[in-house]
Amino acid sequence: MGKLEELLELMQKGTYTTEDIARKLNVSKEEVKGMLEILKSMGYVKEIQTVSCESCPLRKVCPGKCVRSGVKAYVPSFEL
Repeated sequence: MGKLEELLELMQKGTYTTEDIARKLNVSKEEVKGMLEILKSMGYVKEIQTVSCESCPLRKVCPGKCVRSGVKAYVPSFEL
């Protein structure tokens, strides 16, 4: 299984930070960001655009700082 597939599988299993994913896949944070952009361009993940924590699908696991800090969040576009 390739790294892109492993990343998609991790995303299906839970919510992870870029650092968590990098550690689990044994790659750099920059590589994870690049992989997410590739998966986004292929339609496998979508970037969450939200204006408030209440409307975010990650609100149950997020400390509530991504909207204010400009952190990007991605979710799978479909079920594997």
